[in-house]
Amino acid sequence: MHFNEYLRSCREHQHMTQEQLVHGLYLHDDERFESLDTTTVSKWERGVTKPTLSRQVGIIKYFQTLTHTALPCWEDYSADEAEELICKAGMKNLLGNSKELILNFPSKMIGADDLVVMQLRNSEKIDEFIEINIDLDREFNHTFTELLPEHFKEWALHPSNSFYVCEYKEQFFGLLFSLRLKPDAFEKIMNHTIKEKALRSDDFASFEEMGSDYIISFFAMNEKAATILFIRYYAHLIANQKAIQEVGVATMMEDAHKLIRNMHFRHHADLVLEDGKTLQTFRETLPDFLASEYVVKMILDKQTCPEE
Repeated sequence: MHFNEYLRSCREHQHMTQEQLVHGLYLHDDERFESLDTTTVSKWERGVTKPTLSRQVGIIKYFQTLTHTALPCWEDYSADEAEELICKAGMKNLLGNSKELILNFPSKMIGADDLVVMQLRNSEKIDEFIEINIDLDREFNHTFTELLPEHFKEWALHPSNSFYVCEYKEQFFGLLFSLRLKPDAFEKIMNHTIKEKALRSDDFASFEEMGSDYIISFFAMNEKAATILFIRYYAHLIANQKAIQEVGVATMMEDAHKLIRNMHFRHHADLVLEDGKTLQTFRETLPDFLASEYVVKMILDKQTCPEE
C-alpha cells in the first residue's frame, strides 16, 4: 500500500474533510504540522508529493488517538492480507546486518517462493527443529535459560504462541518463536523476577484476552529467510493488534542490539549474571512499536516494492 492510499482511506474512514484533517493534525502536534494546509494534504493524497517520514509517523499517531488501534485502518486485516502488504525490501532494511543471528548462506539460487514458513506445531519435524533451537539457545545464552526440549514443545503446541519455522526443500532454514503472555507474566519476565523456564500454561493469554508478545528465539540461515520470518511476525502483530498490549524481548547478545534498535524497542532492565554477562530486556507498546519510521518504510513505501 502506498502512503497516499493509506492517508485517504483513513481520513474517509473517519468521515473527515481535508480541512478537518489539517486542523486535527495541528492540534495533535503543532510543531510537526505547523503551516500545513489543505493544498498540501490534497497533493499527499494524490501522490503528487509525500510527507517526510517524521510526518507520516505523526499522522499514524494522530489516527491512533481517534481509533484507539495500534495501526489504524489496518485493524481488520487478516494475517495473510497484512503479509501481502508488507514490503520485502523494507523488511530487509529493518533487519539490517546481524552476523550471528542471520548467516550468509548462499541465496542467489533461492527465491522467496522457495522458502516455506509454517507454525512449528504443524511440522512433521517438530522434535528435530526443537533440538536445533536448544543448541542455538545454549550457544547464544550460555545455558543461563536452562530451557529443555519439553519446554519448547509444550509452548509450541499452545495455540496462543507463534512458533514460526522456515524450511527450504524440507530442510531447516530459520525460526522465530514468540510467546503470548498475560500482562502479569510479561512484567515478571521484563523485570527479571522469573526466568522463562518458570512459565506455565496459565501464563499464556488466549486470543480473547489482552496479552503481550515476547520474542524468545530468532535465527536465520540468510537474509531472505530472516525477511519472510519477520514479515510473518509483523503480519501476526497487525492482525491481532486489538488484543496485543506490548512487545518484548530479552538478550545478552551485542549482535542483537542493532536489530532491537531498528525494531523500535526501549531498553527496560538489566540483570548481571554470575559470569559477568548482562541479560537485558527491551519492550515497547504495540502502538509505538508499529508507528516507527522503519515500519512506515516497510508498509507504506511510495515506490513499487521489489520482490527480492
